[in-house]
Amino acid sequence: MFPSIFVSKTRLTVACAFIFLSGDGTAWADKISAPERVIIHFNNTLLATMKLGPDSSFQKRHRELYGTISKSFNFTEIARYSLGSSWYKLSTQERHQFLHTLKDYTVANYAVHFDHYAGQRFTLPTASSTTNHQAIVKTILLSPASGQKNSFSYLLRHSNGHWQIVNVVTDGVSTLAMQKAELTALLKREGFKALLDKLSSYSVNASHKTH
Repeated sequence: MFPSIFVSKTRLTVACAFIFLSGDGTAWADKISAPERVIIHFNNTLLATMKLGPDSSFQKRHRELYGTISKSFNFTEIARYSLGSSWYKLSTQERHQFLHTLKDYTVANYAVHFDHYAGQRFTLPTASSTTNHQAIVKTILLSPASGQKNSFSYLLRHSNGHWQIVNVVTDGVSTLAMQKAELTALLKREGFKALLDKLSSYSVNASHKTH
């Protein structure tokens, strides 16, 4: 299978996003940082998508996720890092094509994997290593049924007035590092068109996937 943004479906099917609020909600809301708000909104969207259930259509989950993922992730920076020096060799049109395809591929991945809710929840996100332009937001996924814990660390950067995700580290595994290794290898081996076709085919196949 072409590289997934997830370590494995088994490990991350449980990755339902639930923000657990306690105490005075207003006081808590006043204390959260802008980067933390991005993750809270993202997680709430994942939860809403998962609650649609496995019987919902891929297209419905895709629509639920598309807007939030488009706003929450900095795909220009992700694309530039993912392709390395090859990014600068692409024409403006090719960059646009890759950005569009990468975004759709990312949304498709989330729509496939986040399709079932079984009571999991996230701990409250906490920001660390925060500067004016960069922050790391961490949270732990608690799965009541198995007692399993999964750590998520989001790297966000501030650009053009917005905080956006540029990398997700799940249980110590960097999505961006994995993606760069696999995409650059494919680009070098088969070329740009093959890269687009491979990403697009994943999205197309996902849209026909039944659960």
